[in-house]
Amino acid sequence: MARGRRRLILLSLLALAGCSGEPAEGDMRTVVEAHTRRALERQGNAAFRSFDSFRKQGCVEAKTAPGKYDCYYAATFAPQPGGKPLTVNGKGRFHQTDKGLQFEDLGAQPR
Repeated sequence: MARGRRRLILLSLLALAGCSGEPAEGDMRTVVEAHTRRALERQGNAAFRSFDSFRKQGCVEAKTAPGKYDCYYAATFAPQPGGKPLTVNGKGRFHQTDKGLQFEDLGAQPR
């Protein structure tokens, strides 16, 4: 009985976490990769396609913009094919619109 109760509580917590409005890691990766790709293409570097790894580090609802989330992430990629991987710690503001997840870059620092 206790085992079934624990499962029910865990499933309830997972359901609540999914409804928070906070962006999922995979969705964040998709929009940050697209933003990075466009920025590098404008600089003449069309080689970037995707991050080697991406990790969501946490989000908080923006105090000045309800419904928007300020999130921290770490993204690793090789700037040039065969080059040494670079990891950046970034911060962005994310929010859902009728066109999907939107991203505003709030800065990134190499690690």
